[in-house]
Amino acid sequence: MSTIDASRDSGRSGVQSAGARSSHSRNGRRILRYASVGPSGPAARRVGITIGLVIGSALLAASGAIHLQLWSMGYRTIPTIGPLFLVQGIAGALLAVLLVLLRRLLLVVMATGFMIATIGGLLLSINVGLFGFMDTLAAPYAGLSLGVEVAGAVLLAVVGVALVRGQSSLGPRTSADSSGRSALSSHLSGPSRR
Repeated sequence: MSTIDASRDSGRSGVQSAGARSSHSRNGRRILRYASVGPSGPAARRVGITIGLVIGSALLAASGAIHLQLWSMGYRTIPTIGPLFLVQGIAGALLAVLLVLLRRLLLVVMATGFMIATIGGLLLSINVGLFGFMDTLAAPYAGLSLGVEVAGAVLLAVVGVALVRGQSSLGPRTSADSSGRSALSSHLSGPSRR
């Protein structure tokens, strides 16, 4: 390969790198835009999403309360599991409060993941053991905890999908449309007729 060919290749890779950086930047902005999505659209839709968030937060707080109760009943003496129950209880309560106050997609995703991870921890401890500890569904609050967490994860996943769909239906915002009025008015006026 000649020096000229090598310089052409390096020139092309520089252009591709700039294009890749631009693509990453756009993807990053898109992710941040979706992460900050809150209830939008018609009043009935916003109310429905808010009710889902409140119920999901209550289920998340209930899961945290169950773990704090179990921790106080004696799980605190179990190595590794005890501190994890305490952290799960406190984190669940904090996340539930933030979810209701801020009502953003990022928190919905975090809360859903938190519930799924909690379900996974319980199922692992029942089936194969977790950190040397075997649990059972006959343990106090195990069945209740599992039911609360499954219901919370499903509900919050539905709310998350509703938030994403609401954002998608409004269309992309341009810098001239920072207030969102044009996107909202075009959304409300419906499809154009030809």
